Amino acid sequence: MSTAPAYEVRREEGDFVVRVNGDVFTQDEVSRFLEYLTLESIRKRSQLTQEDADVLAREIKIGAWDRVKHLFPER
Repeated sequence: MSTAPAYEVRREEGDFVVRVNGDVFTQDEVSRFLEYLTLESIRKRSQLTQEDADVLAREIKIGAWDRVKHLFPER
């Protein structure tokens, strides 16, 4: 087992540089975690209200149904 830390974070010219121990995490795990952080950052800055989200969800459901309803013929 490696004695190196699981990760190291440092700041360079306004950016965070993260070094991850490849013996501890897979590339896929790191990628999924970074995607999660990206989505959380977007969510925090979002001004979308629940009502707006509900309207958007309804529009998406209607659009999706319009695209696949031909696969479900009426009886």
